Amino acid sequence: MRVSSVLRSSWVRQVMAVPLAACLFGGLALVASTPSGASIAATAATRTLNASSSGCVKGTAQGVTANTVTLAVTEVAISGGALTNATIGVPSTQVQENDWNTVAQSINKSGGAGCRKIQLKFFPVNPLDAAGAQQECLTIAASKPFMVLDVGALSAINASNCIPTAKVAYASQYLTPDQLTKYFPYYLQLLGVPVSDLRNSVLGFNQLGYFKPSKGFKKLGVLYDTCNPALIVAERAALKQAGVPKSKIVEFNLGCPAGQTFTQSILQPAVLAFKNAGVTAVTSAAAGTSAAIFTQVAGQQNYKPQYLLASDTVALPNTTGSDVPDSANLNNAVNVTGQAYGEETAPGFTPGPGTQKCNGLFRGPGNTTVYKSLDGYEGVACNYLWYVQGILNHATSLQPAQLPVALHAVGTVQFSYPFGPVNYTAAPKKAPYGVGYWRAETYVSSCKCWHIPNPTWNPPFK
Repeated sequence: MRVSSVLRSSWVRQVMAVPLAACLFGGLALVASTPSGASIAATAATRTLNASSSGCVKGTAQGVTANTVTLAVTEVAISGGALTNATIGVPSTQVQENDWNTVAQSINKSGGAGCRKIQLKFFPVNPLDAAGAQQECLTIAASKPFMVLDVGALSAINASNCIPTAKVAYASQYLTPDQLTKYFPYYLQLLGVPVSDLRNSVLGFNQLGYFKPSKGFKKLGVLYDTCNPALIVAERAALKQAGVPKSKIVEFNLGCPAGQTFTQSILQPAVLAFKNAGVTAVTSAAAGTSAAIFTQVAGQQNYKPQYLLASDTVALPNTTGSDVPDSANLNNAVNVTGQAYGEETAPGFTPGPGTQKCNGLFRGPGNTTVYKSLDGYEGVACNYLWYVQGILNHATSLQPAQLPVALHAVGTVQFSYPFGPVNYTAAPKKAPYGVGYWRAETYVSSCKCWHIPNPTWNPPFK
């Protein structure tokens, strides 16, 4: 179940369609903040998640004692017909608990989070059972933790709002901008917001020269849907900033199909429209599987544009069933993304410091690494728990209203696979989210995987 939240891959739709669920989560290691325009690669050395200058955070709050902080963790517990965690590639609940406990123990041995030992409470959630998930939300809120860490079992199916309603802090990567605003300051986003990611993608294509005639560019075809209107607004603004003339842009409105499920019959008119208009490059502000289905129809129509894809398409090589892309048609597609997927298949790739740190915690029997664990789930535990450690080590108060302030003070962090770096200080002050870095990856049909031409992470665009 790869990253969701509108722009990113919607793993819930993937689970329901039974092709794939790839948990996109990652560990985080703080690195020194980089100057504007500087490469994140220039600050490869990790350092300790330092406490704030005031020392250990003082005060009281729900789920906190003088020596401990209690965190509630949702576990993905798939159950529905023939579906289980194993059938969709998610670790068992016992393995999930083991991973979280391994990271928590390492944090506790190194001084804790905000000078407090982490205590974990686990709550299994079946995201295929909406009513059951809603009830589990209430149970979690009633347990009165300091913070809830949700890997998507609740938030990706919109079953998490009872927790901030109960005035309990809640961290996930699946939260929408509307939720972040409505329930401020209780909702906290591990990554950025979709419109920022889309902007990075469009301006990244421009920086890499894909809107220039020298790369064969003549016209850009833009797929968009009306399910998430903010995305097409963001894409148009980014294309204007990139200097792409309206005369060279051909838009196609896919509407908002039931369940945001795109089919060949929906995409066929778009393929024909772009082909007849002389479109040479295709991008998408639409979520879900539209890009994969587009390649199927394009292949049938002998139409081969240059695909310029955004972060929601990193899962394309791993999709199955009706959502699998036409590999030959997708060959040489460029994906500008804030995610680290592709590292695991890139020849000779050297893991970054965050990934190395997370790997170091799990080198037990079998020499397990984040790349080898089911969908990098070990990175899930590193990511979320180091995220909490970073907040508490920079907090001056345990009150929820101060948590976004502490997050803003954390600065630039480099996540373990499968996340890219995020700059929390670059987000608006008190914003409960960060702003992601970006890099490009290229689809290779021979391996049906992504390769990374340049491992350097680029800073977010202003």
